[in-house]
Parts: sequence; structure tokens; C-alpha cells
Amino acid sequence: PWVLTPNTQIDKDKEYFTVATWGTMHSLNIFKFAWLTSKIGKQLHSEGSGLIGETRQVTNWGFSDCRGETFTVWQKREDMAAFYRSGAHKNAMISMKDDVSFRVKRVWVKGSDLPTPGDYESNKTFVLRIKRGDFPEAVKKT
Repeated sequence: PWVLTPNTQIDKDKEYFTVATWGTMHSLNIFKFAWLTSKIGKQLHSEGSGLIGETRQVTNWGFSDCRGETFTVWQKREDMAAFYRSGAHKNAMISMKDDVSFRVKRVWVKGSDLPTPGDYESNKTFVLRIKRGDFPEAVKKT
């Protein structure tokens, strides 16, 4: 489900920097991935990270293939960049670099389009809209 960072105020008219990441891997790697993701979650939700909210999911594509996905929404692009280069996230990326094929998609999402915390259907709709390309792409800064 969608988890909103405590004490976060959403401006319905503001566009927030949103990142969808997914990694495909052999199903035997999912336990390591889940363990590392739990460590990342603790850092992600620490005060001052700049995170607005996030959701995660794992899907199986068959006996030997699965996909881990995260969808994070940030106050500022710089908050996301600082998080990705630090602590648990950086360690997980190094640890899984040979086990997971990672991809990323960056978009701008208005506060009014964010899901309702704990609401499965609004979370599902939010994820599908990102995957469909309903939000403007946040081109990488040069």
C-alpha cells in the first residue's frame, strides 16, 4: 500500500518528483532483495529524507523470474539524489549489482494525483498511471 511520510503536507497543485524503479532477478535472489529493501525502508522514512511517500511490490513472472518495484515521491529531485547515493541504498545497489537488472523512470506527479494512504485501489491506479506514461517525464538534469 501507499505509505505517506508522517507530518507531510501535500500541496494538491504542486508537481512532485517521482521515481519508479524496478529490478528483474532470479527468484532465488528475492530473499536478499527483501532483506536489503527493509534496511533501505528504515533510512527512507527517517526524518529529513525529503520523502513524501512510497509503495513497493514484488511480482513473480514464473518459476525463476521476479520483479521488485518501488515508487517514491520526493519533495525535491535533490532529496532523491542524496538518498540514492547514501547509506543503505548505496550498499544495496553495490550488493545486488550482479544479481538484479535495474531500470528507472522519473516523472512529475501533482499532489492531487497521489494515492490515498492505505487505499489499495488508489495505489493500484497510481502505479498503473505511472507505468502507462500518464505523467510528464522528468528529464535528467545535465
